[in-house]
Amino acid sequence: MKQQEINFDELLHIENKVSNQEHFERNKENFSNQCRIVYEALLKGERLTTTKALIDYKIGDLRRRIKDLKDIWNVPISSEYKEGKYKEYFLTINQ
Repeated sequence: MKQQEINFDELLHIENKVSNQEHFERNKENFSNQCRIVYEALLKGERLTTTKALIDYKIGDLRRRIKDLKDIWNVPISSEYKEGKYKEYFLTINQ
């Protein structure tokens, strides 16, 4: 009889999903507010980096807020690497 192998990577992934969902539920209001702040900055024509978002807007995880805006609200956000070191995010306006 062969013992079934356990895929620890898969278990960790499932555990992280549950943990992330619980974290989201506890902080849903903050996430929505942070998305709004990021969106308003982008609408003003700002180009955001993780550092600028942290210093100017107290957004600790800009990449996550960008993903939320793209995935949930289909906001057309683009990014480009600056000096090959960091990403800058900006609103993509279709002409």
